[in-house]
Amino acid sequence: MARPRIYFVVQPTVAHYREPLLRQLLESSRYDFDLVGRFKNSEASSADTIHSAAEDVLDKVRPLRFSAVRQFWWEHGQVREIWRGEHDAYVIAGRIPTVSAWVASAVAALRGRTLIMWGHGWKRPEDGLKRRIRLAFYRLTDGLLVYGDRAKELGSSYGVPAEKIQVIYNSIYPESRIGAAREMAASAGAETSPRAADDDAGSPATIIYSSRLTARHRLDLLADALGGMDAEVRPKVLIVGEGAERPRLEQVFAAHGVDAEFLGAVYDYAELRALYAQADLAVSVGGAGLNVTQAMSFGVPVLAEDGNPDSSPEIEAVLEGVTGRYYQSGDALSLRRVLAELLASPEQLRHLGEASLAVVRDRYTAEKHAEAIQNALDVLLSRAARRP
Repeated sequence: MARPRIYFVVQPTVAHYREPLLRQLLESSRYDFDLVGRFKNSEASSADTIHSAAEDVLDKVRPLRFSAVRQFWWEHGQVREIWRGEHDAYVIAGRIPTVSAWVASAVAALRGRTLIMWGHGWKRPEDGLKRRIRLAFYRLTDGLLVYGDRAKELGSSYGVPAEKIQVIYNSIYPESRIGAAREMAASAGAETSPRAADDDAGSPATIIYSSRLTARHRLDLLADALGGMDAEVRPKVLIVGEGAERPRLEQVFAAHGVDAEFLGAVYDYAELRALYAQADLAVSVGGAGLNVTQAMSFGVPVLAEDGNPDSSPEIEAVLEGVTGRYYQSGDALSLRRVLAELLASPEQLRHLGEASLAVVRDRYTAEKHAEAIQNALDVLLSRAARRP
């Protein structure tokens, strides 16, 4: 029996961190995925672009062209694909300002096609016109693939059938690359955190920040927090990432007297693992995203900003006192206080790191991500088949 054929738009781009998931989907024995996607994060400046997946993966993805006028997009070819109806289901971007998605939904309804949207859904509570527009948008579809449990809770509370919202979580690495960076580095004879080896709270600490260096991420707050700490307990900072804000941030950290090493963008897994092996703690300043699961995949706990409206659903992996800690949003004093508490207790950091690995293995590997997508398709295609 032929496998169901799925037109599948990769979200948000065919970036390097999507590569393990796409390899899993292409090897599926349950569905035949025709992958389509953007190869570059074209809405960003050249300094903030995202590294693409490997060439052998890009060769298996049909390039998606789009036109943009301000925040409104038209993704070319989708409406035509849905009109033709050569696939058993269509998974497209669930982005409200994408005009072609509205038209595609109407065409799918007219032609009796199964249309599913993949996106964040609800990142925070909504009301008024914004809620009504989103509900109208999603009402046109047969299902939603969302990244976190909070999105499903909010959508269900607004009247969307729970079965229509399928949580698929997110991923960066395959299961084979999940593990404590310190242990892997130590076994290879590489450098690790001296605090991990000596169990000495008095040893110098190292924290790591990994994300794009943009105004949105407000890394100044970390410089502020660290600058107010006593020099003898102030940790070293490894800053992984590139962006338009880098030159200014280098000056800010230097002005605060913080030992910060700006490493630029790092995509090589072995290099990243070596950097996380040196870190006692990862800090997420501003909106959190895949930087959370990246750190936790290496067994490094995360100190994240509580209640930041820009945070993506990956923030749900940070469980207070279990896999990490939170500080008060935008508050340098709160960040400094919680940092000091954590860095004074290597034992607590080890427990948090171990719990972090368990959570990632449970739901944030490429294998679990691909399985969740396919399980969601099972449910949504069955639901669409029962449609009047």
